[in-house]
Amino acid sequence: MWYRIGRGILQYRIFFLSVLACLTVFFGWHAAKVQMSYDFTRAIPTDNKQYQAYQAFRQKFGEDGNLLVVGFNTDKFFTPEVFNAAAELHQSLKQVSAVTEVLSVPAAVSLVKDSAGEQLIAKKIFANKYQQQADLDSAAAVFKTLPFYQTLLYTPEYNAYLFAISVNKDTINSKARTGLVNRILIPVQQFEARTGITAHVSGLPYIRTTVANRISSEMNFFLIGSIVLSAITLFLFFRSFNATMMSLGVVLMGVVWSIGTMVLFGYKITILNALIPPLVVVIGVPNCIYFLNKYHTAYKEIGQKDKAIITMVGRMGIVTLFCNIAAA
Repeated sequence: MWYRIGRGILQYRIFFLSVLACLTVFFGWHAAKVQMSYDFTRAIPTDNKQYQAYQAFRQKFGEDGNLLVVGFNTDKFFTPEVFNAAAELHQSLKQVSAVTEVLSVPAAVSLVKDSAGEQLIAKKIFANKYQQQADLDSAAAVFKTLPFYQTLLYTPEYNAYLFAISVNKDTINSKARTGLVNRILIPVQQFEARTGITAHVSGLPYIRTTVANRISSEMNFFLIGSIVLSAITLFLFFRSFNATMMSLGVVLMGVVWSIGTMVLFGYKITILNALIPPLVVVIGVPNCIYFLNKYHTAYKEIGQKDKAIITMVGRMGIVTLFCNIAAA
């Protein structure tokens, strides 16, 4: 059977090469649209009670992954230098595109009763900037009388203060999220340079962006590294530039097909399937070595290229098929 397949490949090689080229272009077009996944991989089944409760919470209260937090520790927060820097940080964060709201101590408000209108009015506690320590102390005293903000925006026991940054969920769930996070980090870094206080950034958008960027960079690193290592290995085996490039071409076609297939079925790059392209390279290179080695052996015995190719397919076809099935 495999010998007949080999003869059929040779007889209709123009047709098979044309189909192969068209399919490679088709999968390459889809592979160019590959996207990173910015969601955590689900690790529990959908019928799990905790998972269903979480989905019900999200449906009722909205998406939970659009909040970043910036926190820092200092016992000098209510000094004009640090407080003014924090107030500028608040304003800078609000000016970042796709940032919908910022909650922080400089923006804290107090509810004041309006006797005439019989309603409560939100009045800002702090001014935008302070020159005198006495004025800041007076406003800070009012702020500290409001227990609502304790453990929400600050924790007096640890001198810890927090900025909560809400971002647009459509932007944070797209490829523009890396730029958004970087734009948020710029004023934070400026605050650190101005005050000498170390700020800590966290939140699901920041964590997911960091993980996704790391996956992307590591995928490129392992893919390029596997290709370079494979090229060196092939060249050491065959001592032929043509054989090396032909084998790498076959392997790279497999990479394009694998990525294009993932996109075609609606999958995004995750921490798990990012291993597929390097794995295709690692599996494909030994196959190329086996086939080329068997071809050279058969050609040395027979002396005819066509019959050597048929012999190679007949002897190595079934072996390679089951080896790849076992590897998969």
